[in-house]
Order: sequence, then structure tokens, then C-alpha cells
Amino acid sequence: FSTVFYFIYTDLKVIPTATGKNLLVSGWWGFVRHPNYLGDIIMALAWSLPCGFNHILPYFYVIYFTGLLIHREARDEHHCKKKYGLAWEKYCQRVPYRIFPYIY
Repeated sequence: FSTVFYFIYTDLKVIPTATGKNLLVSGWWGFVRHPNYLGDIIMALAWSLPCGFNHILPYFYVIYFTGLLIHREARDEHHCKKKYGLAWEKYCQRVPYRIFPYIY
């Protein structure tokens, strides 16, 4: 098991920062900067879809939650740019999409 973990772990691509931390640029974090938010939005949508499309009410949560996460992501971007500086700018160039691949 440790051998498999070693090969998976060593294949990670990162951008080193001045703070001593690394910014992950492989896996899901190589497609979008906040894949966890995308997962949250997909999960919220999955809770609404069984209700069908006859009424908008079940989708208010998804709409509200998406707006909330986009606002939170903007605050995260500001904080990370301040914290990681040039490394964050390189990360943004390498991973241009914030939440939705090829969209935003």
C-alpha cells in the first residue's frame, strides 16, 4: 500500500510559494482553482433535480448557493493573492478557471 501511495504522491505537480507552502496544479486543482465549490454546487443541483422541472422553488437553493460560493471564491482569490503573491499569479495563469471549467 505504501508503494502505491508513494507513486501517487510523487506524481503531484506543485508551484512552491514564498511562505513554504505548495500550490497544487495537478488533479482536479489543475482544471479549476476551487473544485470543492464545483462539487458543492453539483451536489446542491442533485438534491433539486428529483423534484423535476414543474416549479422553480426547488432550484432556489441551487441559485442562492451558487451565488454564495461565487462571492466566497472572490474573497478567497483576494486572500490567496495577498498571501502567495507571485506564486498565486503563476497559479492563475496555469489554472485559468475558477469554479466551472471552460466557463468561469
